[in-house]
Amino acid sequence: MYKEYKINNGLDAFIDCVWKDNQVSDKYKSDFLVVPDNTVELVFTSNSVDRKVKDQNLCTVKSHLCGLKTKPQLVGIKGEVLLSVRFKPYGLYPFTNIDLNETIDKSIQPEDIFGKEILNLEESLFNCKEEELQVKLVESFFANKFVKTNRDKDKIFDFFVARIIAHKGNISIEELAESINISKKTIERKFFSKLGITPKRYCRIVRMFHALKIPKNPETFKLSSIAIDNGFYDQAHFIKEVKQFTGMTPKDYFGIDRTIQTNIFMP
Repeated sequence: MYKEYKINNGLDAFIDCVWKDNQVSDKYKSDFLVVPDNTVELVFTSNSVDRKVKDQNLCTVKSHLCGLKTKPQLVGIKGEVLLSVRFKPYGLYPFTNIDLNETIDKSIQPEDIFGKEILNLEESLFNCKEEELQVKLVESFFANKFVKTNRDKDKIFDFFVARIIAHKGNISIEELAESINISKKTIERKFFSKLGITPKRYCRIVRMFHALKIPKNPETFKLSSIAIDNGFYDQAHFIKEVKQFTGMTPKDYFGIDRTIQTNIFMP
């Protein structure tokens, strides 16, 4: 059964939720497709997880952080996942001092991102059987980490991210720069530092995320309408982008089970 728990103490600006699916290994016996979904996931599990990112070698991990995705990947879960912390795409920077460009399309040991102290959190989560208490442990850890890391919120960066999200990715870097009279190079530096990719690339991810939401009426939806409604030049442009982000045509992708991403892509 899939459950989501919201995080308090002001952390909801960076962390979308803690989620659990106690039947995830029973539902998905074989590898399943995961596409760029505008999230970062911190997974806690004592079991093996296989991740095969397009154009990369197979990576087998246990507890790990799955960075912001820009490419499709095949995931295989061998056993039960304890829980996962779903960060907002820009939600890592207040909790770590590493170069976030190193996290893009990567599966990374949690201690390499958050330090050795996260191993204590992992052990506590493994020893705890109550879901609500597990969520409190996660909340307490990241509240303390926020203070210890001592990275101030970047209000200018947050403003730009909010603008991109409000426009569903359909805004140019020139428009962002002009909105508060700042150089494009400054914007790009902020995005590399706080997100790990260029603002232009992030706009593409946000636009595609909205375009790939599960159609309310799958029997009647039209690709041309989805393309125009989400700011693509035309249907051909939309198809090309979907193939790059999912490895499939839009028609094929809209016809598959979204597996563990179903709740993320709900309209």
